[in-house]
Amino acid sequence: MEKPCDILIPAAKEKAIHQDNCEHLNCKVILEGANGPTTFRAEEKLEKKGIIVVPDMLANGGGVTCSYFEWLKNLEHIAPGRKTKKYKEG
Repeated sequence: MEKPCDILIPAAKEKAIHQDNCEHLNCKVILEGANGPTTFRAEEKLEKKGIIVVPDMLANGGGVTCSYFEWLKNLEHIAPGRKTKKYKEG
């Protein structure tokens, strides 16, 4: 993550960019692909450094939306594909 680049896309795990490693980043923009890859403290430091952080809710809205629906199904213990059937039955 420390190599020079224009856009860095952390898309693997949560809290990958934190206060201990954010000082070493050499990019212009961070485009969050994972859910919450940047901690709050790191984002504050990155802002002071002039690095733009595009939040996961904007950059990965589709993934976040899908995760939300998976979470809903898990709450109700519904098997994949059954949510539509339940909705249609009313």
